[in-house]
Amino acid sequence: MTPPARRFPAVVAGALIVAGALVGCGDDAASEPTLVPILTTTTSVPPTTVPITTPAPSATSTSTSTTSPTTTAPAATTTTTTAPAAASLVLRPDGLGDAMFGADPVEVIAYLSSILGAPTADSGWADPLSAFGVCPGTEVRGVTWGDLGVLFSDSSSVLTGRRHFFTYLYGPPFGATIVPAGMRTDAGIGVGSTVAELLAGHPDAVVFPADLYGPYFVIGDGITGFLTGTGPDDVVLSFIGGTGCGE
Repeated sequence: MTPPARRFPAVVAGALIVAGALVGCGDDAASEPTLVPILTTTTSVPPTTVPITTPAPSATSTSTSTTSPTTTAPAATTTTTTAPAAASLVLRPDGLGDAMFGADPVEVIAYLSSILGAPTADSGWADPLSAFGVCPGTEVRGVTWGDLGVLFSDSSSVLTGRRHFFTYLYGPPFGATIVPAGMRTDAGIGVGSTVAELLAGHPDAVVFPADLYGPYFVIGDGITGFLTGTGPDDVVLSFIGGTGCGE
């Protein structure tokens, strides 16, 4: 079995660049003097009442004002991981995120641009043979965002008679990382996932050994991709959704 979509990057080279967060205190008690009358008598003088002022012992109030040291616990470290904007663009067998194959090109480009920003390249509408090679229809347009490329045509296996979205290619990355990052299948498989993860996430996936274009995989009827090899630790290089050029 030859992976049909592998020819997609070759035919769009040049026109479509395809590559991806206390303290308290106390008060002292007040002391008041106390008058204590003492009666004294003698035989030579009449009894005299002599008031003697005797201060009462002061109540000793010991109040210790203690300032407890305030210990401030280290602030908890919260790690906020923000999912890449492109994570909403799920790699589907029938489209990309909410953009389904058959959708109007203007609407698809506006939708993708609202998430990814302006395209990095746009071929405009062109004759397939002169601009892309063997592609379906009488006119084809390729638009890219880094390592993501989408193609539009006026005729494909999806629809005939008007311009529409019919295929995408995500990867391989031209740089050290995929741009835009975060695009995955509904099972969480993306560029860089291992073959073991691919087969666990998509039990219906089939891995094929290298042919003219290298080892590849097929998920169901709508997603194809290429691998570094077929061993469990080999990784996914790219995804192609839909039927590409070269058929």
